[in-house]
Amino acid sequence: MRRRSPRGGRLPANPMSGGLLLRDRRATRALALQLAHRLTGAELLLLTGELGSGKTTFVRYLAQALGLDPAWVSSPSFTLLQRYPPGSRGFGITHVDLYRLAPGDELEPLGLEEALAGPDLVVVEWPAAGAALWAATERPTWTIRFAVDESAQRLAWVQQPKGERPLE
Repeated sequence: MRRRSPRGGRLPANPMSGGLLLRDRRATRALALQLAHRLTGAELLLLTGELGSGKTTFVRYLAQALGLDPAWVSSPSFTLLQRYPPGSRGFGITHVDLYRLAPGDELEPLGLEEALAGPDLVVVEWPAAGAALWAATERPTWTIRFAVDESAQRLAWVQQPKGERPLE
């Protein structure tokens, strides 16, 4: 099974797992471009995966596809939250990384509820600590799980919001 990228190429799927095989950075960029075409800024994007599986690289490509400078994007592991100004699509990105937090940790000081009520796309790496908050939001939620298999190939599984057609 193969899936189309926005430039007419195809994103190969891993037939063993249903995941998209991201052979190289171009495939990761193609996935980001395809998703960017669907986004309005009102969404929540949850990114899961082990360290080094490609989450922040994906956010860089997504920012670029949305008309933002990808050089602004870095992993907010220590700051926990970074805001990037609106790009050519008219909305910014609130980029959150909850790697250092555990479920039950206090999230209120981060301003996540305000971010979810605002106009920006909210992208969260390591979202487990905010599971209750994400479940309570009315924002359409995309979830992408990244992994590196035993042969060092990168894979991604995309779950789209209800009513949204799958990426092709």
